[in-house]
Amino acid sequence: MCSCAYVITDASTMSDEVTFDYVKSLENDKNVLLIDVREPSELEKTGRIPGSINIPLATLEDTLQNWSEEDFREKFQREKPNSETAMVFSCHMGRRSQAALDAAKKMGFIHAKHFPGGWAGWEQETKNAS
Repeated sequence: MCSCAYVITDASTMSDEVTFDYVKSLENDKNVLLIDVREPSELEKTGRIPGSINIPLATLEDTLQNWSEEDFREKFQREKPNSETAMVFSCHMGRRSQAALDAAKKMGFIHAKHFPGGWAGWEQETKNAS
């Protein structure tokens, strides 16, 4: 569990949430940045949603605000997001992605959303589809 300084608020609305089907459609969509905010050790154990990059919640603010475009591109093979970039946050079950969404909104990312189902929801939906 993350011991981060972010506090989960009720600031988001249903329009800030995306569905499994929407997230599934993002696998090859380079116009939306899908960010998994779990710790790398969690991803090693479970895997990740296809097309996502990993920026742990504890480093999210620093990464989005302070990294150079070059460093971001080198690490993630994606363009560094700006305030207009569409992005979706995910985690294990939705709590940290909600915190990431709240933090992103405070940083000025107006097109940020989160996937409340997280990895647990993703895994369940993909098993049901099999």
